[in-house]
Amino acid sequence: MCLPGHSFAPCTIPVGTVFYHGRGDEYVPTVPEWLAFDFEHSYFFAFGRTPHVLTLSTKRALRILDFDGLSAHLSPETQSIIMFGEVRYGEIPTLELGARLCAWGAKHGIDGFIRMEEHFELIACDFAASFELLSSLRIIPQDERTKDGGFPGGKFPVTRPAGWVGSLPTDSRYEVDVAGKWHDRAPGETRVRVQYDKFVSFYDPAVTSLVDSRRGKPREEHNLKPLSKADAQTKLAELEAALARPWDGGSGVDWASVVHVVVERYGERLEVLAHTLSSSSSFSAYETAYKARQQVLIMLTPHFTTSDTPGTEGVANKTWLTPVVGRCATTHTRGLPADALLTPQEVLIRGAVEGVMQQICRRLARMFALVYDIEVGDNHLNASSVVGAMEGEVRELMTWLDWTQVWVKCRPACTTEELCLIPNRGPWGGGGDRRNPKCVRKPNA
Repeated sequence: MCLPGHSFAPCTIPVGTVFYHGRGDEYVPTVPEWLAFDFEHSYFFAFGRTPHVLTLSTKRALRILDFDGLSAHLSPETQSIIMFGEVRYGEIPTLELGARLCAWGAKHGIDGFIRMEEHFELIACDFAASFELLSSLRIIPQDERTKDGGFPGGKFPVTRPAGWVGSLPTDSRYEVDVAGKWHDRAPGETRVRVQYDKFVSFYDPAVTSLVDSRRGKPREEHNLKPLSKADAQTKLAELEAALARPWDGGSGVDWASVVHVVVERYGERLEVLAHTLSSSSSFSAYETAYKARQQVLIMLTPHFTTSDTPGTEGVANKTWLTPVVGRCATTHTRGLPADALLTPQEVLIRGAVEGVMQQICRRLARMFALVYDIEVGDNHLNASSVVGAMEGEVRELMTWLDWTQVWVKCRPACTTEELCLIPNRGPWGGGGDRRNPKCVRKPNA
């Protein structure tokens, strides 16, 4: 799901990583320019009388700053904070954008910037310092470049290779999305390694100017428009301080895996639980309650001990699940280093993990308390009200978590000849419902 950006993510790209650059001649750029992670993305930009794709490899590990969200299209805010010290809107000419960002980056040891549109792109600041040219090939042209309306517009002469028979490659614009889909699920783009000890987020309680604008709104409606200049400059200063620290510092905690484990453990299970409790279930109310009880219990089992029972008070005991919630909420963070060994950015991430786990565990415990004694005596007669209350709990929890990477998908699933896409921009159009992606036919399928 493509959303407005809310973070500065310092990253590294390892030595020997291959990139591609499509252009109308054979020359290596001498000014900041765009590179693609996959050939398909660069091929789209190889047009003119002598279309070329340059293949380059990193000479050394590069230090990169990633602007999260759909930052090459919908979300310019974080870039404008780098360039102007505050949020500004309005398009900036391509060459000026690269020059401004790279001028700032040079002062802080940054070799380039990553943004996303249909696919990730890297703005490389100094090709000579960062890359080795592996090849500069005059590639076969694209048939679609003879059509009106192809980016960047108009008709382009196509010189067919001598002796070539049959059609040339078509639909390269659509293939950009095909390549982009390779990296849009965990573990994501593995050629880029986020330095979480330097990760600066605007989802920070200290950024008070954004609190009211987010309240009650879905995640895709959050943006940085209301950000005060003071908060913008505070976060920019935090980023610059983080970049000044050693790049091999931090606690060594694998924060990406910590977060991934939480989502992996609960994402699908909560979705199944919501389905079980929904009105579309074909089971009786009692059967639904029994199944839901088992599903919730499985999620809480690692945190139960034989002492965790309601005792003689039965369900009237409102505190018997408190120890279970406590163990559950801290299961992924209790073994982490002390604050003194964490960077300020890591402390914020840990707090976010703990806050999410507290909500999950608290809600699961509430649901289990509702259904705990459903199998006893005549309690099955209350199954309908129990199911209704549990459904409300799980829906509120899922709304609060808003794990779009797990729960926003094409329903029914796409066929092997289709892609599941949210139409934001590009060949499939824009203005789509970001909560309801659609299946579109793959090019040449």
